[in-house]
Amino acid sequence: MIKVALNRQGFEVVSETATLLGRVRFVAVNDLIWREVILDLSTGQIIRDYAVEFSPTGPPVLEKDQMPRGGTVLDRGAFPYLVN
Repeated sequence: MIKVALNRQGFEVVSETATLLGRVRFVAVNDLIWREVILDLSTGQIIRDYAVEFSPTGPPVLEKDQMPRGGTVLDRGAFPYLVN
């Protein structure tokens, strides 16, 4: 649901990571805007929705498996899904 919503808003999800508290962190980009969304899987609540706009000179360049603030990239098969 989060990925679909971010895609509809023009963002590309570049990584999904698990946090130490068992939440899922999504990092998405849209040109010079980086967005971080933290989802609590036990409640389905969005804990954090934070965006940073970088200067027109360009955003920082990271490898696909790197995170701006640390974390471990989840494999597609290991990603948990919410069921209502």
